[in-house]
Amino acid sequence: MSATAASRPYQVVVWGASGFTGRLVAEHLARDYQPGKVRWAIAGRDAKKLEQIRSELAVRVNNPAVAAVPILTADANDAPAVGRVLAQTQVVLSTAGPFARYGDNVVAQAVEQGTHYADITGEIPWVKRSVQRHHETAKKKGVKILHCCGYDSIPSDMGTFMMVEYCRDKLGCGVSQAYSLVGPGRAGVSGGTLESGMNLIMNESVSELSELNSNHFTGEGAAREGLPKGPDRPAGLLPRWLPAARTWAGPFIMEGCNAKIVQASHALLRDSAAPLEYGKDFKFTEMIAASGAVGASLVSAGTMVAGAVLGLAPLRAVARRFLPAPGQGPSEDVQRNGFWTHDLVAVTDEEKPRVVRGKCGDRRDPGYWSTSRMLLETGLALSLDAERLAADPRLAPGGVLTAAAGCGHVLLERLRGAGFTFEVAGVEGEGVAAAK
Repeated sequence: MSATAASRPYQVVVWGASGFTGRLVAEHLARDYQPGKVRWAIAGRDAKKLEQIRSELAVRVNNPAVAAVPILTADANDAPAVGRVLAQTQVVLSTAGPFARYGDNVVAQAVEQGTHYADITGEIPWVKRSVQRHHETAKKKGVKILHCCGYDSIPSDMGTFMMVEYCRDKLGCGVSQAYSLVGPGRAGVSGGTLESGMNLIMNESVSELSELNSNHFTGEGAAREGLPKGPDRPAGLLPRWLPAARTWAGPFIMEGCNAKIVQASHALLRDSAAPLEYGKDFKFTEMIAASGAVGASLVSAGTMVAGAVLGLAPLRAVARRFLPAPGQGPSEDVQRNGFWTHDLVAVTDEEKPRVVRGKCGDRRDPGYWSTSRMLLETGLALSLDAERLAADPRLAPGGVLTAAAGCGHVLLERLRGAGFTFEVAGVEGEGVAAAK
């Protein structure tokens, strides 16, 4: 981080703090990093809404000092105003979506002002455009732009990074196939997330949407000149038996985003000053684990129905009447008592493959309470741990990156310290993964 950025008034600014997820990021800060642990502010378009959020938050966490947290205002469509806000902080955490609608100026001004950036988007076509527009400039300026730092795609991205790092450091080998298998959980959905998904389907081109569902390299890795592609392809909509994972599984709708981020991390880390090669012809698969073939088939059927509802305008219009509106989300009970788990499986690239098993998870709702903490810890790594990040030669010093390629093991440590589970469970012997 430059001396100029290090001396700025704020270490973190929460952009979109009056939205559902933005409020939660601010609450994590207020609960765990007040008073005086982090210099932070909240930002958005409407000062009155932000004042109300701040007042409610001070009562909620029983800390009057929170009522003095600074408020910064700018309209996302006013680039100079956005720039004036971002020039005051080391890191901006962007929670205001749909990002394809509201995110362009925030990213552009982050690069312009030399401000590190992290968000919670899952809109891969927009991420691809961000890479094309900003990667080279951000790289030259040493600015880290990190997309997809919530439930999409931290568990997939950081979980795979952990498994590869273990195989390289402890076993002396790479990984040919990694699995992230979504297990039991309890979660809710917000209107903002639904609006982002519908905005993507309604406004992206048919070719972009087709590529999204057929190519794991259409996102960040493919958009950077010179970064190699590979043989990896999406799992598809049909149920599958996964021998190495020893489970039936059905499709996970967010594999279309998460797998591309994992492959982008591999491409970026492989291209770094101290290359971290995930494995020869490395592949990544993400599905929902099921108890049997019938369960996996039901997951497939449900995914197809959900796709039809989102993809067909008449069904989409009916669904809107029954779904949360932007700004609305799951109840506090779901947020606090929700949970998520992913089983992680890595098949080594040895002549006689071994299977490494791990897991990641959290005791909180994945989409909001957990997502907001993932985003916050990513941002704090960029600010508070800047020297440690700079000392790791595997990590890119700037560019449009991923969490793994931008923060690496430092972020794993922060996530664990914040209560997340990221752990390797054990290694099974030679030959057990012959049929991957």
